[in-house]
Amino acid sequence: MPGTCQRLRLPSLTSVLKSTRANSADYPSSSSSAASSGNKRCNTTTTHSSDLIRKQQHRIVVMGAAKVGKTCIISQFLYDKFNPRYKQTVEELHRGEYDLPDGSALTLDILDTSGSYEFPAMRTLSISSGAAFILVYDVNDIESWYEVERLRNLIITQKGTKPPIVVVGNKIDMDESERQVEYEVTEMVVCEDWHCGYIECSAKENTGIVQIFKELLVQANIRYNLSPAVRRRRQSLPSFTSAKGSKSPSHRGAFKRHSCTMT
Repeated sequence: MPGTCQRLRLPSLTSVLKSTRANSADYPSSSSSAASSGNKRCNTTTTHSSDLIRKQQHRIVVMGAAKVGKTCIISQFLYDKFNPRYKQTVEELHRGEYDLPDGSALTLDILDTSGSYEFPAMRTLSISSGAAFILVYDVNDIESWYEVERLRNLIITQKGTKPPIVVVGNKIDMDESERQVEYEVTEMVVCEDWHCGYIECSAKENTGIVQIFKELLVQANIRYNLSPAVRRRRQSLPSFTSAKGSKSPSHRGAFKRHSCTMT
């Protein structure tokens, strides 16, 4: 059976720091069980190595200026829906689990970060926890492109290495005369100078959304055919009907009621 999507509740920054300090108290002493669990330990190691081969989990951090469509891109990819009403995001974690054709399992933890609030400590924590990054800008807003440049430099500086990054130009559905960031110039900078992936999309029209995550997996050297997994997962979502028996688009928001919330 294909996996599911979840909307997870993030702990506060304070609780994360407290739990980090308390980790040392959670481990038993190595001398208490070393003599009695030799064979069991070997069997457990074999089992864990088998699980690692078949299961992979990656955290993707989505960053960008406010109102560029970060949340809408995630919503289209995971839930196949678009909400035209803007709501400021502080920080939300979504999880997509996929059963892939080769029998392996892929879990994507997608962190939706804030573009409106300035929390340096939270941004630093988000970058440090991320394995790959999606940097989103609005092709009709040059300032949002400058924010992507700043975020990319921040990621490279903090990570110390070059993590997988895909730069995304959103809102290509709007009038071409309103475009402020040219495709050819941006593609050359991102692909040739930064050596990152580059995709233009429309979250409103669901154009190029899956390609964003395909490109990110390519950048991360994860060779998976994502499209069939996404299609099977979407077909497994519940279909909501109105009292009259006809399907009602207004009930699509109820997907969140059927997702798991973890604290």
